[in-house]
Amino acid sequence: MRNSTDIKGTTGCSRGWTLCELLAVVAILSIVATIAATRLGGVMARARLSAAESDMAALREAIAGERGYLRDMEGIPGFAASEIRIANLFSPTNLYGIGAASDGIYPRGVRVDLRDAGEGIAEPAAFTQWDEERERGWRGPYIRGAALGAFPSREQARSRGFYPELSGANLYLAAHFSAHGEDSIYGIAGECALLDPWGNPYVLQVPPPQAFTNADVRTVSPDARFAYARIVSAGEDGRLDTPCFAPNATNDASVSVWSERTKRLSRQAGMIDGNIAARGDDLVLFISRNDIDD
Repeated sequence: MRNSTDIKGTTGCSRGWTLCELLAVVAILSIVATIAATRLGGVMARARLSAAESDMAALREAIAGERGYLRDMEGIPGFAASEIRIANLFSPTNLYGIGAASDGIYPRGVRVDLRDAGEGIAEPAAFTQWDEERERGWRGPYIRGAALGAFPSREQARSRGFYPELSGANLYLAAHFSAHGEDSIYGIAGECALLDPWGNPYVLQVPPPQAFTNADVRTVSPDARFAYARIVSAGEDGRLDTPCFAPNATNDASVSVWSERTKRLSRQAGMIDGNIAARGDDLVLFISRNDIDD
């Protein structure tokens, strides 16, 4: 008869997770995932902001740098700095202007821009190719290798500020804008555009003459207007809040008289006494001046 002490066995205990323990683990994992997502979102937001700032600096250099569009075009007849669009920086030809012609002396399929020749007349404007001796003329494209998109249509972007209403603003602008209601002061639907990290086109804002005087606005020079020109991104919310012009609702629509506040809002991209709340989350970069109040 065997002694019970001769029987040797092992006992093992494999205990499963309790519901409380599982819930605790899930809660911890959820917290870790939330923290990670928040940090990742912050990193991505900073990356987009940095990319937008880099794009805008590149656009400013392409417009006003040592080898930029403005310097090359200086002194060329028919050129007005206040009428350029960002699309001009990407043009594969030396044509410039504010409009489009589908036929004429140029080859079929080649976009022919027009300039305002006065009295409502638009005519082709081809600038002289680069002249090495004079160091003047067109030598674009001035932006190369960028991922480009298209300027949105009125239906796509009107509610987001890319097609500001001109009626009631009583603006003195090139005849093109009064004759072509489907075009924006920032661009023409479908034309080449540089898109910001949120998928919206950067725009070039040039204050209208009314932002400088209540007298004969036709006497305001393009250079005076362009001194306050800025590149603007609509930011994360995709809405262009920064005012290029700020119609004064208290004024008679038939009179081109703006209050000093309205003029400053237009000149300074929504800044009054250092307050830039009117810009929303827009990013603004002035081309030839610091971002300061008058």
